[in-house]
Parts: sequence; C-alpha cells; structure tokens
Amino acid sequence: AGTTAITVTGVAVHITDKTVTLTLSRAVAATETVTVSYTKPTFGNGVRDAAGNEAVNFSNQAVTHGTPSDTTAPEFSSATVNGDR
Repeated sequence: AGTTAITVTGVAVHITDKTVTLTLSRAVAATETVTVSYTKPTFGNGVRDAAGNEAVNFSNQAVTHGTPSDTTAPEFSSATVNGDR
C-alpha cells in the first residue's frame, strides 16, 4: 500500500470463486492504493488453478480492497414508543 509493504499473514485460495484472499498484518486505509506481486516458489506448491496449472509470476498488479471510505460509526439520535413497539 503506497510505498510501504504490508506483510501477508494468511492466504486462502477459493477454487470455485476463482479468488485468492490475503489476510494482512494491518488494515488498509480507504485512501491507499494496493498492489500485489507473486513469484511462484522454486520448490513446493504455489497457487494453481482447478486444472492444476501453476500461476505465473506477476508484479505490481492493482487490486480492489473492501475498505469503506466512511468508517464513522453511526450515532443513535432518537426513538419513539408506540404501544408495545
């Protein structure tokens, strides 16, 4: 994010959804631009598709993150009682 790398602490590959979900060491701010790079491992298993093909190396690919731009908590302002409701 920005120019500072964020450590990936977990990875989940969803074959049906065709997605990879990364858990990060810190939250991403709504204003941050996030990129991801991947280098397949020399040994062992890397990311594969449903047919078993290995994902190729890539660098600095822009990704969409789900951080909302407004994180202000809602405030309760009033209530009206009408009978038992």
